[in-house]
Amino acid sequence: MARLNVYVPDELADRARSAEVNVSAIVQTALTEELDRRATNTWLDALPPLRGRRSHEAAITALDEARDEFGGPQ
Repeated sequence: MARLNVYVPDELADRARSAEVNVSAIVQTALTEELDRRATNTWLDALPPLRGRRSHEAAITALDEARDEFGGPQ
């Protein structure tokens, strides 16, 4: 596993030590979430713009199809 240096304000480091939190796990989770967010935004930005208005029914149908394909709450 690679090592990275993360710099935080002294007070934040003191609070983390006092709370005995696993800083490595927190940073890994936060970094993964941020990279995933950026990847999603890049994907969304690459989509062609929508033309015209869409009906509520069309939006619900699209959501249902996406849930069927990718999983998620019904």
